[in-house]
Amino acid sequence: MTSGIFLSTSLNRALSKSTVSTTADGTSPLEARTAILGIIKQSRREFLEVLQGFDGDLEVLEVSLNDTQDVIAILEEAGGLTIRARNMGQHQDGFEQFKEQIQDAENGFLKTLMKLDQRIDLSTNSVPVNLLKGEALVIKFDPAGRSTLTTQGISLTAESLGFRRPDFSSLHSIQNSRIDVANAIDLAVTLRHMISSDISTIKTRREFCEVALSFLSQAQDSLGKPTSFSETESIPDLLSAKIFADDETMAAEGQMHLLHKLKTQ
Repeated sequence: MTSGIFLSTSLNRALSKSTVSTTADGTSPLEARTAILGIIKQSRREFLEVLQGFDGDLEVLEVSLNDTQDVIAILEEAGGLTIRARNMGQHQDGFEQFKEQIQDAENGFLKTLMKLDQRIDLSTNSVPVNLLKGEALVIKFDPAGRSTLTTQGISLTAESLGFRRPDFSSLHSIQNSRIDVANAIDLAVTLRHMISSDISTIKTRREFCEVALSFLSQAQDSLGKPTSFSETESIPDLLSAKIFADDETMAAEGQMHLLHKLKTQ
């Protein structure tokens, strides 16, 4: 695949102008190439910085997705206890006949709520942003943060979900706990869908950044300084590579002005 497939019309025009002896305004090929290389290098750094941020954001989202699924399983366990107690209570004299078993189900329900909170606390230890406690993750699509995506978490602790203290002494009170569980599962499933959607969005943006980096590498190859982009290299290693050495001038305001002239001629 040739680099021309990926090069924009403006950049192709600028590259072609940099091969002649001088441009219309007297700019030398060396000056034109220096300006374009500076801009390419700056763009590559910015894409790499965004990719580095994506790696951390994806880790938070994927851990949170797994934690949310665990929370749903715990809530379903609590729901199962309410069904068990209800089924026993529906028997004639069931609350007397199965008094101990129903009490065990009530105690188990309370312990399950405690397990729920403990599981959510574990998420705090795993990632810097705990979406399961209602915290928000701000994902940057550019280094300056002008374009962002915010994943707003939902607090799934027993207190935040409004669970009433379990009371399995009647069918009505058991039904209250069943309703609490159903509402909690709805919120947890909502959070799971939000996280899954944002994971897909970031992966799409990451693919775009990787294609853009390939395009920029090929553009740099066109100027005689091959610098390939490899997905196998870590982002920190790429950011510290020689292509970003301090003695190589990044695109300054003057270079941007020069490139603009090359594009419009």
